[in-house]
Amino acid sequence: MANRHSRGCVPEPLVLYGEAVTFHSCLSHATIFLVTRMSLTFAYLWLAFLIAVAWGLLVWWRKPAVLPYPSLRLFGPTRKDWRQRVAKGLQVLGVGALLLALARPQLVHWETVRTQGIDIVFALDISGSMTATDFSPNRMEAAKRVIRDFVERLREKRGGDRLGLVVFAAESYTQCPLTDDYDFFLETLEQVRNAREGVVQDGTAIGDGLTVALRRLQGSPAKSKVIILLSDGMNNAGQVQPRDAARIAAAMGVRIYTIGIGTATGVVSWQDPLTGRVQMGRVAGFDEPLLREIAQRTDGAYFYAADRTTLSAIMRYILQLETAPLVVRREQKRTEVASLFIAIALAALLLHGLLVHTLWRRVP
Repeated sequence: MANRHSRGCVPEPLVLYGEAVTFHSCLSHATIFLVTRMSLTFAYLWLAFLIAVAWGLLVWWRKPAVLPYPSLRLFGPTRKDWRQRVAKGLQVLGVGALLLALARPQLVHWETVRTQGIDIVFALDISGSMTATDFSPNRMEAAKRVIRDFVERLREKRGGDRLGLVVFAAESYTQCPLTDDYDFFLETLEQVRNAREGVVQDGTAIGDGLTVALRRLQGSPAKSKVIILLSDGMNNAGQVQPRDAARIAAAMGVRIYTIGIGTATGVVSWQDPLTGRVQMGRVAGFDEPLLREIAQRTDGAYFYAADRTTLSAIMRYILQLETAPLVVRREQKRTEVASLFIAIALAALLLHGLLVHTLWRRVP
């Protein structure tokens, strides 16, 4: 599959192991907050000046006609008609606007840029046991809805964070790379399907899922990097052991929040490939000591979610990670406006021609 955002309920009491984490100033993704100043500049003003000087000299040095033609000036100064003044003004406006367009006018504004945010990758278990119906409608769909609520709440609260999504069963892959496009993230989240639908081989490879998530965070400029692992099973597949992945995460400075999902009453159903009958059975449960150890090794926290309300409260707790805005630079933004001056020049010259050669034209 190709590599493919929150309102919650009232917080419920949480079963929390490990140490709560507070993130401080995070250098990550730029968000524009303030436009401080705006001005108009010309990149090639010298070119327009040279053309204007050359045109002026050409007019100045133009030789008079050999035989002077009759003129009313012989009878003294004449009074100029207002139409002549308007026509002359339109000519000057048109030529002047063309010269300014040649000078490449640019609208320049300075923006104060602040950076904030953290990189968050969700590692979501999509194994067959995630279809258990102790959550409504099942564990995986409930987890997807809570993640969606988390993203919407994040969008409303601050923005600036990047989100990624890795899914795993017996195999793992990147469903959504790190992105600040929350709509794209939600679109890829909606496309997640359970392993029993034939997407990947069924099983639970927690270590592999964490490893793929760590690859997404490798090289990230963010000072705070987080993985949120949601699983309901025991590690029974994959090439990387979860404890080894936790050690790598600790070395990379990545915090892992582990969430165990499910209850002892979780029931899954499947179709027997031999008889075609639908079979029912209870899931084995998740490895709580392993999830707790992963969180402790990475200075994260372990949570247990027995229902969707508790799961929503856990996600809201993680959302409380603090990010302090940091002003890093002032950026100069330039907008080309030559087309505006060209439009003014064309309008002025066309209006001049229309007035002089049609409406104000005099026939002797």
